[in-house]
Amino acid sequence: MKKIILLGLMGLMGIVGARAQFGDYGVRGALGVATISDDLATKSPIMGFNVGGYINYTFAKSKSVLAEIFYLQTGLNITRRGRSHEEIFEYRNKMHHREGFSHYFAVQLPLLAGVHLEIPVRQPGHVVGVFLGPAVSYGIMGRYNDRMVSPGNPDARLNYDLSVEGSDSQRDVFGHINRLDVSGILGVSYEYGPYTLTMFVDHGFITVSKDLDIIRIVENANATSANKVDEKIPTGNNTAFMVSLSYRLGSFSKE
Repeated sequence: MKKIILLGLMGLMGIVGARAQFGDYGVRGALGVATISDDLATKSPIMGFNVGGYINYTFAKSKSVLAEIFYLQTGLNITRRGRSHEEIFEYRNKMHHREGFSHYFAVQLPLLAGVHLEIPVRQPGHVVGVFLGPAVSYGIMGRYNDRMVSPGNPDARLNYDLSVEGSDSQRDVFGHINRLDVSGILGVSYEYGPYTLTMFVDHGFITVSKDLDIIRIVENANATSANKVDEKIPTGNNTAFMVSLSYRLGSFSKE
């Protein structure tokens, strides 16, 4: 269903985009919280951000009376995504502690469709809107850390440290999570003059990874062969909540 929705949005934007023309362009920056949403570990959001530029496409030449309120937007962003994680649990009458993080940067291409409408107040120029659409992201660099402390436990899987010297390859975040993500963006905007303030949520549809989860290892250690479960299990999706400020640099229009 998610794939159908994304393909439908992209197809609709492609059809509508054939009647669009270049509008304005500018730069933007966003700050917020990002995490990998799942229920396998105590998750702690990290500071996420989006920095990049945008181009708006308008329908000024369309004969429709509603054309002025619709627009398409694309651009290119550099984003920061990931999470910190922590698990504390009891196994064989001992307390165990696992902690770590997955932080990475990605290039993101959004394809958004929106509507904006000027508020009918005494002072003109106040514009509000809503937008949504898909985005494709590709990881370019990052860092992974995973540390397990299980004193006195002979099982190496329950006592490891990827922070030790010589484990650079294991700390490569893209050895543990997918580089590619396809997400959906939904947000609201307020525009006045060259500035636009937006709030949006960016939720990934591709499972970040199928990684070795310590809780599943413990479950299998106490299970019969018939009840053992796959240790490679999905570990969530990227989710970010952002507040963005954009500045319009200019317009392609000759008017």
